[in-house]
Amino acid sequence: MSPITGSLPPATLPSAASSGLAAIAAGNQQLSQDAAQIANPANGIPIAPLAGLDQASFVAEAGAAVIRASDQMLGTLLDTFA
Repeated sequence: MSPITGSLPPATLPSAASSGLAAIAAGNQQLSQDAAQIANPANGIPIAPLAGLDQASFVAEAGAAVIRASDQMLGTLLDTFA
């Protein structure tokens, strides 16, 4: 058993891809909620949902960056050990 796999069981750590996908899904959900509030404003100008659009975009971009970094790291490991 290698030191990496022997330190923690694999079920305790989420993969980078699943974490990235979860961030993208959260950003998408927030974007949908903010868009619905902008389309049907309850009171006046919907400033908070407009600001939330940028936040949702940043969350989704961060999730994509996590997946991209994970893919690059895996590629580097394959190049190193191949």
